Amino acid sequence: MARVLIGHVEDAETFRAIQEAIQTERPYLRLSRVEVQGQTELAPQAGGMRVFWIYRGRGEVFLPAGYRTQEGDGQPLPADYRPDPLDPDFAQLLRTIQTGLTAVRPAARIPVQAILDRWKKEEVFVGDIGGELWKLEHVPRPWSEDPATQTALEGLFGLYRSVGYSTKQSAGWEPILEGDQLIADAGQSLLVRGQFACLSMEHTARPRSHVSAVRRLRYLADTAGGCNPDFDPFRRLPLTWYMTAPGDADDGVNWVNSHVVNIPTETSPSHFHPSRPVRGGQLQTEMYLVLDPASYRLNTSGRQAFLIVFPDLRALARYEQYLLSPGTFVYIPPGTGHRGLDVFVNVLTLPGFKPHNEYYIDRDIRDLAGGKSPYNESLLDAKNYDRLEELLA
Repeated sequence: MARVLIGHVEDAETFRAIQEAIQTERPYLRLSRVEVQGQTELAPQAGGMRVFWIYRGRGEVFLPAGYRTQEGDGQPLPADYRPDPLDPDFAQLLRTIQTGLTAVRPAARIPVQAILDRWKKEEVFVGDIGGELWKLEHVPRPWSEDPATQTALEGLFGLYRSVGYSTKQSAGWEPILEGDQLIADAGQSLLVRGQFACLSMEHTARPRSHVSAVRRLRYLADTAGGCNPDFDPFRRLPLTWYMTAPGDADDGVNWVNSHVVNIPTETSPSHFHPSRPVRGGQLQTEMYLVLDPASYRLNTSGRQAFLIVFPDLRALARYEQYLLSPGTFVYIPPGTGHRGLDVFVNVLTLPGFKPHNEYYIDRDIRDLAGGKSPYNESLLDAKNYDRLEELLA
C-alpha cells in the first residue's frame, strides 16, 4: 500500500521522496523546484512541456505582441488585449443553446449558463470552458429536452479548445503572482523577473503545450459558487481536463491538471480516486501545494488548515490528520481517502481530474467507522457507488 508523503516543499528529504514516487509511477515526468531572483529564462530541461506553479513571491513575465491566451473570463485582461473573432460555427452553437435554454434540464443549467456568460457580445467569446464541459459530462444525458439544443451542447466539445482567445497587441511585462501558472515547451521559453519560487513538472515526451503559456488566477473565472460568511469561496482552473467528445474514455492530451481552491470544512467531501481507473487510462494521483490565503485576501476566519487521510479504505475507523500551512506539499497515491479542511491549495493531479473517477465516502465513514472517524454530515447523500469493496483493487 502506497503511503501519503507530506512536508514542506522546500524540505529536501520530503521533496526527494515525492520526486522518487512520481518518477517510479510515471518515468517520463520530472519534478523540480525553481527559485527566481532577478531576471531569467524559464525553459524545459529535457525538451518537453514544462509547467511552473508559483507558490511564493511575485514577479513579471514578458509577453510579446501577438501572444494569445484563453484568460479573461475572470477579471478583464489588460487593455492591450483584443478578443479574437468568434468562429462562426461556434457562434451558431451558442445561438442555438441560448434559444433553447429553457429546455436545458435543471442539473445541467449551471454549467450551460456559465458557458453562455462568456459570450460577451454576438462575435466575442472569452475564456476556457473545459471545466464547464467536465461538469456537463457528469450530468446524465440528455442535457436538454430539445434535440437541437442537445446537439449544439454536444457540438461544443469539438470546437471549444480553439475559441475564447484574446491577442496581446503590444509587447511588455505583466505581473505574475502566487498561484499563477507558467508553461514553457520545446518551442517557447519565458522571460521572467522578480523574486518568486515555483514548483515545476515536465513531461519529457510532450514537446508542445496544449494550452496558453500563462494562466493568471485573477483573469480566470471563479467557479466556486455559494456563499459562506466565514470562509471565502474560491475555485479557479489554470489547467483542467480536456475532452474531445462526451463520454471520452481515454486520457487524451491530459497529463497534469491544476485547480486552485479555497476549501471550507462545510463543503469538503471525504473521497478517493480508485486504484483501477473507471474508464481506463492512467491511475489518478493527487498532490496538494498549499498557498497563503492572504495573497488573495481570502477570509478564513483564522481557521487552521488540515488534511484528513484514510490510508486503508477497508478500515475507515483508522485515519490520520495533518496540519497544513503555506508551502506544505503532499503526495496522495491512488486509492487513498482524503479530505482537505479550511485550506487554500493548488490541487495538482496526474494525469488530471479524470471524469467519473472520484468517489464520496462520508456515508460509509459514518456507517462503518463506529464513530471513530470524522465525516461530513451534510454530504452523506453524495455517495455515488453501491459497495466500496467493488472499487478496491
